[in-house]
Amino acid sequence: MTEELKIVYGEKEYCNSLKKEDFQGAEALVLRLFENYEKGFFDNTNLKYIGTTHTDVSHFNLEEMNRNKITLTNVPGYSTEVVAELTISALLNISRRTHDAMNFVKQGNWGFESFMGWELKGKTLGVIGLGNIGRRIAEIALGLGMKVVHFSRSEKDGFKLVTLDELLKTSDVISLNCALNKNTEQILNKEKLSLIKKGTVLLNPGRSELVDLDTVFKLCEEKCLSAWFEAIEEQEIRNNFGKLDNIYLTPHFGWMTLEAQNNLREITLKNIQTFLNGNVQNKVN
Repeated sequence: MTEELKIVYGEKEYCNSLKKEDFQGAEALVLRLFENYEKGFFDNTNLKYIGTTHTDVSHFNLEEMNRNKITLTNVPGYSTEVVAELTISALLNISRRTHDAMNFVKQGNWGFESFMGWELKGKTLGVIGLGNIGRRIAEIALGLGMKVVHFSRSEKDGFKLVTLDELLKTSDVISLNCALNKNTEQILNKEKLSLIKKGTVLLNPGRSELVDLDTVFKLCEEKCLSAWFEAIEEQEIRNNFGKLDNIYLTPHFGWMTLEAQNNLREITLKNIQTFLNGNVQNKVN
């Protein structure tokens, strides 16, 4: 490969802002996300490698990449610790209404009567998808005295495997940690969400497409559920969810720590090096 480097800055909807002329003549491309599914987009280019600085690859057209023999790598595990910590902090915020209490005092108020909470110790956490992040969330929860069950593709050491239905019926807190694909899209649909206990907390640090959002809103409106979402990108949905005080939203910032960013850079560079050496690590396709 050549050693020339070109940097292209996307604007606004950066997932769709990359144009064919931006990488004309390039053999390797490094970017975060990409959503151009136009057939033939990679035809008649020199591209041999795309490295995404992202773990989720559902934004990429793998069929087009395979047809053009383009290798895709991602960066698994770079933000495991920080996303797990954020998820647990969201749970603690919900159980003790910390954010509400802070705002209450900042507004010149005082008093504790409105902030009855509940302990995590002894409660059951159900983890859907016990991968890197799901396992770390489970480990932290154990340290807080919670019981942990999980629903995954296979049994994992140290944690009880149950069916999805059993998890939904018995868990006090549900953490949704599976990748988005055709098998997991709306894994928590209306039928599945009808199984949860009243007062359950739903934590979703991942893609919102994993859940039937209309049903979640209805359950929260009826005070049957509290929920936290980290990555709802549609403004209209955020505006609607923001009307309820038992739905908590954050701006997809779970990976924004110095440590995670350093991990991301190191893994990305290693991916490029291993591709050049012919022994690709973190190969997706």
